[in-house]
Amino acid sequence: MITIKEIEEKSMTPEKRAMAKNDLFAFYIGRPLSYALTIPFLYTNLTPNTISMISIVPAVLGFIAACAARSKAGMIVSWILFFMWNLLDGVDGNVARYRKQFSKMGSVYDAMAGYIASALMFYAAGIMAAHSAGPLVRGGLVTAELLVICGGLTAIVDLLPRLVMHKAVTTTMDKDAVKDVMDKADYGIVKTIALNLRSCAGGAQVLLLAAILLNITDLYTICYLLFNTAVMVISLRSVLKEKG
Repeated sequence: MITIKEIEEKSMTPEKRAMAKNDLFAFYIGRPLSYALTIPFLYTNLTPNTISMISIVPAVLGFIAACAARSKAGMIVSWILFFMWNLLDGVDGNVARYRKQFSKMGSVYDAMAGYIASALMFYAAGIMAAHSAGPLVRGGLVTAELLVICGGLTAIVDLLPRLVMHKAVTTTMDKDAVKDVMDKADYGIVKTIALNLRSCAGGAQVLLLAAILLNITDLYTICYLLFNTAVMVISLRSVLKEKG
């Protein structure tokens, strides 16, 4: 009988723990839940890459649910689907490390699923904001159309620094050039706070649920557009400075 403890011991190496522990919600809530969800997958023949592809499904469904949602209940359903992606995002790695079933493309599949989910979640937040009469909308400060645009822009500025960073690594074949951005184990307090606020598997997802419950998804969308834009500028400056 496979146990959660056994999965944790085999999947959470000291190096992995050092990298993951700063993302508080993902590490202390999401990851333990992913261990339990991993158990049924270990009794199947599904590969980690296949599980990565499966994880995209709830993210896409979450986005569709956000487009259709006109009530708080519908928006919570959308959030739950994105949270299911969050859990499955940990399952593929757990299975790979438990079975020692690694492949060169494993990180590519995992990153692809994460990029799709993060982009769709921020875009979904903008759409849900457009469907809600939040404080900014009621005050006439923003329109529903603008919130949809802001949600899409937030997704873009969230993804851009990641894409540039990976392009820098593949072009120079030098991971040390972006060590300051990639090495989460050495993050100071400011970077740790930014990581937790930005993480779609962590603080950004928790705050989205709070925004839905409090009917402030419009405020969430505008704040995350500004925040992700600031993070993008700082990250690109760090990566491109190293390249210069």
